[in-house]
Amino acid sequence: MSVLLSLFWHFLLISLLAFGGGQAALPLVERITVQQMHWVSPDDFATAVAFGYVTPGPVLITATFIGYRAAGVPGAVAATIGVFLMPWALATAAAQQLRHFAQSLWLKGFGKGAAPAVIGLLGVTIFSLARSSFIKWPYIVIAAVACFLAVRTKVHPFLILAGGALVGLLTGTVLG
Repeated sequence: MSVLLSLFWHFLLISLLAFGGGQAALPLVERITVQQMHWVSPDDFATAVAFGYVTPGPVLITATFIGYRAAGVPGAVAATIGVFLMPWALATAAAQQLRHFAQSLWLKGFGKGAAPAVIGLLGVTIFSLARSSFIKWPYIVIAAVACFLAVRTKVHPFLILAGGALVGLLTGTVLG
């Protein structure tokens, strides 16, 4: 299977399994793109996730970054179409039935059970990103300050991310 077809196919499957949104799918994206297919390194994956938070779209915009790293611009296009095609098609098809399903006891029960599972998956993603990000103590400090600012202040997340990136850039050039 060509790299482009593989990117499209894998991200199409990821999009079908992305219950709870893009963040919930990050463990699956990481497993496929880093561990199985070796399209990106753990550091590249962490960078892709960070850039995903800068963009005005869902976290799965990282698919574009991963596709680009794996196969250039055609790979970026294949991964992006793959990750967004099915959610778009399913949302379009389901729009008429939304009111009916919103009252469904089955759907409410599914949401109550899926929400804790999503939290668990996010914990796995945090652990995975932390392993590759917290190599030196300054990065732990960056994470702690970012967490404090996000929880205790009204500083915009973009400013927290930009500040962390700047400190990381300065620290990375000093520490190597």
